[in-house]
Formats: sequence, structure tokens, C-alpha cells
Amino acid sequence: MQKNAMRARKLALVGLFLAYFASGCSLILRLPPSTTHMVRMRDGTELATDVYFPKGRLHRMPTILIRNTYNKGAVVNGIKTSSVIAKTFTDKGYAVVVQDTRGRFASAGVDSIFRTDGAGPNQDGYDTIEWITRQNWSNGAVGMWGMSALGITSYMAVASGHPALKAAYVVMCGSNLYDDVFFPGGVFRKDLVERWVTGQGRADYLPVLREHASYDDYWEAMDLSVHAPRAHTAVYHCGGWFDVMSAGQTNGFRALHERGGEGARGKQLMVMGPWSHHGMGRKQGDIEFPGNNKDVNPMGDAVAWFDSRLKGIPTRVDSVAAVRYYLMGASGDSSGAGNRWLNAPTWPPPEARDVAFYLAEDRALTRDAPTSEAGALSYEFDPGNPVPTLGGLNLCPPIGPRDVRSVESRPDVLSFTTAPLEAPVAIAGNVRVRLWASSSAKDTDFTAMLCDVYPDGRSVSILDGAIRACHRNTTREEHPLAPGEVYEFDVNLWDTALAFERGHSIRVDISSSNFPRFEANPNTGTSSGSDTIRVVARNTIYVGAQRPSALILPVIPLE
Repeated sequence: MQKNAMRARKLALVGLFLAYFASGCSLILRLPPSTTHMVRMRDGTELATDVYFPKGRLHRMPTILIRNTYNKGAVVNGIKTSSVIAKTFTDKGYAVVVQDTRGRFASAGVDSIFRTDGAGPNQDGYDTIEWITRQNWSNGAVGMWGMSALGITSYMAVASGHPALKAAYVVMCGSNLYDDVFFPGGVFRKDLVERWVTGQGRADYLPVLREHASYDDYWEAMDLSVHAPRAHTAVYHCGGWFDVMSAGQTNGFRALHERGGEGARGKQLMVMGPWSHHGMGRKQGDIEFPGNNKDVNPMGDAVAWFDSRLKGIPTRVDSVAAVRYYLMGASGDSSGAGNRWLNAPTWPPPEARDVAFYLAEDRALTRDAPTSEAGALSYEFDPGNPVPTLGGLNLCPPIGPRDVRSVESRPDVLSFTTAPLEAPVAIAGNVRVRLWASSSAKDTDFTAMLCDVYPDGRSVSILDGAIRACHRNTTREEHPLAPGEVYEFDVNLWDTALAFERGHSIRVDISSSNFPRFEANPNTGTSSGSDTIRVVARNTIYVGAQRPSALILPVIPLE
């Protein structure tokens, strides 16, 4: 009972955080009242739904929908947190609908962790929008707002393709739940998933997720990129380079901007800053980013976005670039090449060019194409003693950029480093590592971490990623390794924007674990989490002209 009370209190505090974030100021009295309705979904399940109206409404109006996993009825210090969020929009002439998602709090049904929110057999977002359009107070235009899990429900509704969903404003959330949240590279995001799912009171659902360790129809229903052509929604994507789901914004933006249906294609906006899931403060992890929240007003931008797209009122969002991104730089330094905001018409910026930095046997990292025929470096990966997570794109601390020298000193981590840079090198876009590798095991993982090495020796993590060897060809199927055979692997580190300043070095760390950020592979060919036996794998990275393992960086010119 005490555990349940603590969980309820935690969820209420989350709701209060959302409310403060939404209001952009201190809590305001005279909050709008609501009426509650049980809205029937296509399978008969009824979802508890609150409706808020502007004061003195006299006509049909556009609606902002918020689908809430964290209890629409949460009360903190006598204040209903959903009403604070609603007031931001009702004050601007919108009706606001706030709904507990299926199986959560006052809603009926069984919570299946977003399974019924997207484009599957049940489509709760779509059905709720349909209900809104049939009400006598609706003018038929709907927008959605949400951050984190509430942003995921927004993305999933966009994927369902209801034509009345004209606009959405999403903050720090996944758009492809397999790749962005649960199994990037086919590797289970242990810390994030277990903490969050357990925190929702659904630890019993973890085995269901593990049953879908390969991408299949289960995940396709929750993959915006697949359903982008039928989406009609103009989305304002707001994300952070150190957010636990940062790929959700960059991938969601690209899918809709390039392949969306009418109303979506070419009509997306995105802002990406050096932020984490814990906020937009100047300091993230061990690094300070000057001006990182300059002119950033998430709730003001949301109102401006909805006014433009739902009311047709000209606002500041009509004249901004499609992409605004923060080019990070050296900690606290506003005089170098980085730590400034840039604009682009697309993502990645059209001027970005992939440049290979080759791994060498002497641990160098160089632009010079290798001329030696072959080289190799090996290490032993023991799943019982994995490389510990130290910072990175995590939901819970430690998060953000951190000095990782303590893990780089391990024998199961291979570091490759450039000479100190004679001129800054700026990147903006997707970072990946192309590896030629082999293993003594039937299956294993390969991990990579991009680091900015300071002149004083600090090695600051920027991005990291992993790939499960059996998913090297596709995440839809498992292809076991033949022990000792050499394969090519593509490790996706997701996207970023950073200027490596003059005198700094670029480093990539290669290993086979990053625990508990990623679940350690047992190296047996069995699924992790269900393994009872673990073996030590001898993993080998190949370099040279025949097998040119490389860090691929999206380099942009500097003015």
C-alpha cells in the first residue's frame, strides 16, 4: 500500500511539472472548470475525458486535445494540474479536451503501453478526435499538445491519420517506439523501459515487450515513419540533443516533412537544443551551453503554432525557418565556433556532407583513407562485468554529457582519437559508426560513443549507440553469427549538432556494452532477459584498406 501511495504521489508530481511547464509562469487562480464524459472507443471501451471551455464561449471553436498517461485528475496542493495546462489554451479561445488513456486512472480497459494509441486495430486517438468533431462546440479543427509520454500519444494520433487533426506540438518524445524508445539497434533499453513501465504499475507487461524483440507488426502500428503518407498534421517538433528520445523529433520531422500527406508534407517545424528530459537549463551534465534557451518559449510557441494552423491568424511561426538548431561547442565558451543557434530549411542541413574518420590499429582516428591492407584489435566482453553507463541520453541520472575517462581505461573499451584539431570541425545530422567486426560468440553487441576531447584531457560523451549483432541486416529478423566470421555493422548514434573547437580532439569509443542503458548481451544467441547462461565473447574490430572501419560524421562548413 505504501508503495502504491508513493507511486501515486510521484505521478501527481509529474503532473505538476507538466502544469508548470505548460503555464510558463507561476500557477494562476481562477482555473477553468471542466465537465467529464465517458467517450466510447470503437471496441466499446470508455475513456474518461474532461472538457474545458473559454470563459463566455459563444460559438464553435477549435480544440486542443491532450491524451494523458499520468492522471488527468491529479491534484497537488489543492490544484488540479490538468486545469493549469488547459487554462493556457482556454485563455486563447480554445476548447481543451484532456483524457486518461486506456486503462489509466479513470478510464476503462487495459493499459498496453501505447499499443492502442497509434494505427493498430484500436485507435484511441483517432476515435477521440472523431468524438470531438461531432460535438456542437467543435468547429472541426483539432490540435494536440504533449510532452514525453503525452507527446508519444500525440505522435501516435498523427500516425492514425484523422483529417481533422490539423496541428500538433510535441516535446521530447518518441515517434517510432521500437527504434526511439524500446529497442534501438535491436538492443533492449533496460534502464529506461524497466523503470518507466514499472513506474506505470505495469511490470507485468515487460514480458510482452520482450516477446517483440524484433521489429514486427506490433511495432509497425506505433511507427510514425510507416504511416507518414496518410498523416495530415502540421507538427512543431521540440527536442533536446541529450533527451532520452531525441531521435523521435529528428525522425518524426523528416518522415512528415518529406513524405507526409496533404497538410503535413513541407509544413513541419523543428527546434533542437542542448537539453535533456530533465529540462532546458544552461548546464547539462558536466557542460555549460551559453544561450541554450535564448528566445525559447515552448508554451508561447505552442499557442502561436495553434493560432496559425487552427485559426489562420498570422503569427511569428509563419516566418521562421523549418529547422532551428543549437550548434553546441566547448563548455561555457561563446566566442568559439559553437554555442549558437542556426537555421536550416530541412534536416539534416543541406550543406552537411558525410565524412569518414577511419579507425587505425594504433588507435588513431584520421580522415586519411587507410593504405595498410589489414589490422585488428580484440577485447573480451564479459556480460557479467559490462561497461557501466556514465551519462548519455537517459531518463534518470546520470544524464547528459559526462567525462568518461574512467570507463575508457577499461580493457574492453577501444578508444580512437584524432590529433588536436588545427581548425574547428562542425557537424549537424546523423552520426554513425561503420564497423567490420567478428566475435567468438553466436551473438553479441557492439557499442559506440562519440566524445569531445578537451585540451586538458577530459573526454566528454556526446552520443552513444548500440547494435545487436543478430540484427545487423535487419531488425525484423535475427541472423546468428558464425563465430570468427567477419561482418559489417552499422551503429546508429542518432543525431546531434556540435562544433569540435580548435585544440580539441574527436574520439570514438568502441565496446560491446553500456549497462544499464542497454541490456548486456549474454553472448549465447538467446534473448537477453531470459538467459540463464552467459559466456565471455572475444570480439575483434578490423581496420585497414580491406575493412575500413570508420566514424561517419555529417560535417558542415563554418562561416
